[in-house]
Amino acid sequence: MNLEIFTLCDAATVSGGKLNVLGSFDTIAASSFPCKHPLCAIAIRLRFDLGEEGQHTIQVHFCDPDMRPVMKPMIQKIDVQIANERSQTNMHIWNLLGFELKEAGEYYFELKVDGQTLSRLPLYVLQSGAS
Repeated sequence: MNLEIFTLCDAATVSGGKLNVLGSFDTIAASSFPCKHPLCAIAIRLRFDLGEEGQHTIQVHFCDPDMRPVMKPMIQKIDVQIANERSQTNMHIWNLLGFELKEAGEYYFELKVDGQTLSRLPLYVLQSGAS
């Protein structure tokens, strides 16, 4: 299995077999805390090779600077079928609505497949006017 895309963005869609990503970012600013971030998305594209067919579990965890969960883990079970005798991509989008950020700092999104951590995305949350 190969992770091809894992990004935090303003929006994402899947259309015609293509993953469309709008506004990939890693930093946001707030004038005061706690604050709510109104909307964003996590976009993921995984490639599975022959021999990796079958059931898999994808999880995304979102944690604050003290490693506490910001929200419940996002979990999806998938069934990988490889029809072309080479590989198969699987695309996933999770829309995140109105999550709360209690303080400035380095948050992160962690991607796990079948319990194994594949990647971590930082989200830098700044106080407006901070350098």
